[in-house]
Amino acid sequence: MKNLSRESVMQAIYFVLISLIWLVIGWTLRSQLISRQTTLDDQVKQIIQRDFPGEIPSDEALSVAAVQGMLSIVDDPFAVVVPPPSSLKFAADMAGETGVIGLVPSINEAGQMVIETVVSGSTADQAGVRVGDILLSIDGIPVNAATTLTGSALLFRGPVGEPAHLVIERNGEILNFSPKRVERVALEWEILDNGVGYIAQYTFTTNVPQLFEEALTAIMGTNPPAIIWDVRFNGGGSMTVAQDVLSNFIETGALFEVTLKDSRTQLFSANGGAIAPSVTLYVLVNEFTYSAAETVASTIQETGRGTTIGSTTFGKGTIQNTVPLKDDYLFEYTIGYWHTPNGVSYQDVGFEPAVAAPDDPETAVDETLAAALAQISSGN
Repeated sequence: MKNLSRESVMQAIYFVLISLIWLVIGWTLRSQLISRQTTLDDQVKQIIQRDFPGEIPSDEALSVAAVQGMLSIVDDPFAVVVPPPSSLKFAADMAGETGVIGLVPSINEAGQMVIETVVSGSTADQAGVRVGDILLSIDGIPVNAATTLTGSALLFRGPVGEPAHLVIERNGEILNFSPKRVERVALEWEILDNGVGYIAQYTFTTNVPQLFEEALTAIMGTNPPAIIWDVRFNGGGSMTVAQDVLSNFIETGALFEVTLKDSRTQLFSANGGAIAPSVTLYVLVNEFTYSAAETVASTIQETGRGTTIGSTTFGKGTIQNTVPLKDDYLFEYTIGYWHTPNGVSYQDVGFEPAVAAPDDPETAVDETLAAALAQISSGN
């Protein structure tokens, strides 16, 4: 075997050195690239998982917490991520297919979810749930700092006839209640003694247009002198549903407009084929008239199609969208603002009705309804 020349040995050494240098450069570049591609929250999560000596939450819990932190600095009070199983009830709820128990929660200064309203005569009322009770769990699902009002509202919902199992704290005592879920009435209608048609609408879910059209057709068949459309205690819903319902009273023209990102606008106009385009119309509102319900009332007033009566509405002029995320999560967020045909927004101020006639809940008389009937009787 021949001995290698000095020149051959030096070439081999140079080759090895150059290879090592390129290897180091490659690893350095790769490290920098990975570092730049890794987000700040991913880096923190990796460090926590590597070094934290205590119990480490799951990847999912850490990711949800990071998203909630991000949403906390976005100027959108309606932005929320809804986890399963609440999220799995969303579609049925928007279709008006879920039952209710008659509770409205809120979050107190201590971050606890408390019962703000118990609807009189509801199954929750009959079961003994009281205003001020602290919710600890719904159907075995803990209510904690991560539970949103949107999520809890969906947890209350469920198949009609099934109970909602509630664990509640009251004055330091742990109590259990199981109010039965009953059908959520979207609207009710009747012919009053004076022949006036009356429609009370409580939501703008996707089943409402057909129900409203059926009720209005039946009422118009009696040739009523006027119609009272009651949207008090209406929590709003789909703006497309608002367009469809308004189109029963307004034949043509703009109904309302929505301003989206980058000042893009979308105009919602009457669909045509109105069932009751000229009947005398009164719309009842109060401080619990929200969003889409405020839209229809303000449009009726501004277009001169009817008269609004009651008290100033809530003042929600935003529109939300809901999109599915991975692992059955939902993301609800604001996509725009609605305005009347004349460009008026009632965000944070509420819509003031043409006739002020607030109802006093302490009396047996419905002062708002009585004011509408008085207007009809006087021919105003």
